[in-house]
Amino acid sequence: MSGVDVIGTRLGLGCARLGSVLGCDRADALALVQTAYDRGIRFFDTANIYGQGESERMLGAALGSRRKQTTIVTKAGQYFPMWMRAARPLKGVIAPLIRRSGGGRQLLAKTRDAALPQDFSQGYLQVCIDASLRRLKSDYVDLLLLHSPPADIIVRGEAVGHLEKIKAAGKAVSIGISCEDTESALLALNDPRIGAIELPLWPMTKEIEVALDRARQRAILVIGRGLMQAAAPNSDGDRWPAARATLSEAMARGDIGRVLVGTTRLTHLARVLDAFQEQDETCS
Repeated sequence: MSGVDVIGTRLGLGCARLGSVLGCDRADALALVQTAYDRGIRFFDTANIYGQGESERMLGAALGSRRKQTTIVTKAGQYFPMWMRAARPLKGVIAPLIRRSGGGRQLLAKTRDAALPQDFSQGYLQVCIDASLRRLKSDYVDLLLLHSPPADIIVRGEAVGHLEKIKAAGKAVSIGISCEDTESALLALNDPRIGAIELPLWPMTKEIEVALDRARQRAILVIGRGLMQAAAPNSDGDRWPAARATLSEAMARGDIGRVLVGTTRLTHLARVLDAFQEQDETCS
């Protein structure tokens, strides 16, 4: 498989930071998505809470008429507490200040790490998908995932049933679960209704290998995230050499359907895509 084919069929752009205070501004976000598309990426992963909806909004604006040539994944089930929603109108003012402030970035990062409230009821999931479609400027998503549900929600299965109704209404082509850990992924794989799981795959463990094997047996799409963050930095503090080696290993596997590259920087995205272009030039 050529590097161009790998980019189009195995890589995806993780859009978690698009529109967030710790991410990039609108112009840079639009340029990032458009560059990813122009260089062959057709898989985009977002969620209704990313950037308080701005990630989906920017993705819809950047793709425009090219939407049907892409695969869009979004998630539902989490929401921001009232105080965060009340602060949203001030985001445009405070975002540039926080991005320039080391202390501000650290404080906000700690706030982001706190668990968000969740609601996996039929009514809330329906509200989520309708709002997501408006922001994405689309009448469907290719894949709708429950966003990090706890074990009891996965086991009971009612929330997946709610996703089935959304799918039956034509608002999602496929459904699945975005998991926080391997244990949740293994529980999710017991549900015959799901078509995909997303989870952090690195560093690779025996438990993850078990989950990958089970997903392969059931022909479930596995979306891997966290590769760049899990890569160990070298003596110069650069994570890319380790990340590049791990990325090459992941591409050689047949049980990882998509690997997400999560970044807001064009230089980081280009470094990943250039690696596959260099692979083509070396082989030609």
